[in-house]
Amino acid sequence: MPSAIQAIALDYDGTLTETDSLTAETLEAVRETRRRGQAVLLVTGRILSELRAVFPAVEKEFDAIVAENGAVLADADGIRDLATPVDPALARALTHRDIPVRQGRVLLACDTEHLGAVFEEIARLDVDCQVVRNRAAMMVLPGGVTKGTGLQQALGNLGISRHSTLAVGDAENDHALLEACELGVAVANAVDALKRGADLVLPAADGAAVTALLRGPIVGGTETLRPRKYRLTLGRDAQGNPVRIPASQVNLLLAGASCSGKSYLAGLLVEQLVRMSYSVLVVDLEGDHQGLVDRRGILGVGGPEPLPSTAHLTALLRHRFGSVVLDLSRHDPDEQQAYLFEIAPAIMAQRAVTGLPHWIFFEEAQTLPLGLGLWGDAIRAGERGFCFSTFRPDRLPEVVGRAVDHVVFTEGEGSGAEEALRYVVRASGQTEDRIVSGGARGAATLIDASQTEPPTRFVVGRRSSGHVRHWHKYIDGQLPEPLRFYFASADQGQVAGNLREFHRKLGTCQPVTIDEHARRHDFSRWIGEVLKDRELTELVAHAERRLRAGEHSHDALRDAVQLAIEARYLE
Repeated sequence: MPSAIQAIALDYDGTLTETDSLTAETLEAVRETRRRGQAVLLVTGRILSELRAVFPAVEKEFDAIVAENGAVLADADGIRDLATPVDPALARALTHRDIPVRQGRVLLACDTEHLGAVFEEIARLDVDCQVVRNRAAMMVLPGGVTKGTGLQQALGNLGISRHSTLAVGDAENDHALLEACELGVAVANAVDALKRGADLVLPAADGAAVTALLRGPIVGGTETLRPRKYRLTLGRDAQGNPVRIPASQVNLLLAGASCSGKSYLAGLLVEQLVRMSYSVLVVDLEGDHQGLVDRRGILGVGGPEPLPSTAHLTALLRHRFGSVVLDLSRHDPDEQQAYLFEIAPAIMAQRAVTGLPHWIFFEEAQTLPLGLGLWGDAIRAGERGFCFSTFRPDRLPEVVGRAVDHVVFTEGEGSGAEEALRYVVRASGQTEDRIVSGGARGAATLIDASQTEPPTRFVVGRRSSGHVRHWHKYIDGQLPEPLRFYFASADQGQVAGNLREFHRKLGTCQPVTIDEHARRHDFSRWIGEVLKDRELTELVAHAERRLRAGEHSHDALRDAVQLAIEARYLE
């Protein structure tokens, strides 16, 4: 199984070594890791010149060095300060008080026994800085500088996301390091507070622990470690408690009838992942996710525009670890499948090198060739970060079903309801009454595919972006004749075959026609039954009610309906 870890960030003192130098075995483990193609970064509180004095070849052995607790970076671009040096007046004042001070390019370093005097001089001089402890040592740094901020700079230069990075530390100043990465690991000799916040505490101490980790199954990719601090919230249970799953290292199946809220839930998860800076690729076959492209960090490609080349698509995902909604809705099924086969080699190769995209969402997954080619190979090999959404899970390749860690069943009575429920019951080993509640709008059930946890019923959370189902069909495609809107009265004979035609013809309707349709709720009923757009339905129904109550003129209703359609579909 390919490793999801593309970079390992290691503290030096107390983590890589208990002395000034690494053992030959630990150094060889670092070299082996780099030869496998994973970056290894050294993140230390040491002053770079002092580190070189005890480890002359240090810069050759690591892909980057973050020194002075995040204030100095040494990498392929050279050495540079990441912050303005601490005011030299502080060093002079401490020296005048006979306090031994070591001055780096940016920080000041001394022992914690002088903590009180350091604070006194900082207050007297009104210096803008912070004090960071590292066991018996103490560092004075510019405000806001941490190992985490320095590591982010180093990873950005390497083109590696923090969500593809594992960090190992031992002391107080390593909290920020572990927090900055997807996975945080503490060695056995770490301070208790760091152990409590770590995703994993190693059984051995310092260099021996790191050596075993680098050669072990987690870094090698044969064992999964899921982060504790990154979680996706699906919704809330009957008691109001959040229902959550890990934000990485899992595969997810969203199964349920058509119009049961699968795409809405998928969009909710994408929103959260992007907020947490994960890179996401959404393969959107029906144009369900156009509302997501209005969010910062998400680009939309395809749709009415030509599909991007493979090189362009992968570049978009690499740029600032971005997210992309790939709209294939204007292409027929054969073209969709051909394009997915075309992009698979580049997407999976980029994942192997950079970890991007962290997640791939497949809408209408039952129609896709996910059991074939590189897609099937990746799923079969145990890669994680796939979300499959379908109203017919029984039509998915077996390899997909076996790879799923969590299933979410969304309740509804649309197409595929019986088949989806039957599949989930069989796959989960649960009875139907444990899965279906017949509950409120947005009801769903989370099922642990390993069957180690009981099913959890919940109501899906609210999204912050709009969600419009199959928008392209309603705007430009021609609906089947029974689903078109037929105008009555003075405009009888006028027919709208899609939403754009409805918008245009509504603008020329006679008042008597508007009045007749509004009083029968024809406008809102058509939008609700055909478009299945709840928000637009409610807006139009409100306008119809205001006309009946005498609060709206015919022109006001016409304007309200047209503006609502424009805002959601035509802008």
